[in-house]
Amino acid sequence: MARMAGLNHFAIMVSDLERSRHFYCDQLGLPIAEFAEHRDGPISDCMAVPHVFMKEYRLGVPAILGYGEAKAPFALTFDIIQWTSPVGEVKRPTINDVPSAHVCFTVRDLAATYNDLKGKGVDFLSPPVRFPEEEGSWHVVFLRDPDGFVIELLEAKADWVGVVP
Repeated sequence: MARMAGLNHFAIMVSDLERSRHFYCDQLGLPIAEFAEHRDGPISDCMAVPHVFMKEYRLGVPAILGYGEAKAPFALTFDIIQWTSPVGEVKRPTINDVPSAHVCFTVRDLAATYNDLKGKGVDFLSPPVRFPEEEGSWHVVFLRDPDGFVIELLEAKADWVGVVP
């Protein structure tokens, strides 16, 4: 049986790498861990797509200390990738389309984060929602990145030690 050792990275495709870098780094606050370009060769072979050229930023995601083990300085990377060749189709799925996905980032103060991002014109699906205690007392909000990818923001619970640096 296959056994996973951990989660290494999560990647999304974007239509404009610099616009997405601005959103994820300047607005959401993720640091750049690395920039890379890939052309043909192994990237084309492993993707089974000829003549690939892609550019990507690997963005660092901090560990939730006390909530699983992570290696410094980041728990994993969140990769934003623009395919220059071949160019993919831009689609905007709804949150319940199959396949679709979302990523969840933990924040210290959801209300303040929501107000800050709302003031910067970020596209939210709704205002923040707090689940009742019997459902976990989660305080969450969903938003979209510039290409329409869904992101969840989750306020850290008090028992998560050192959640956000």
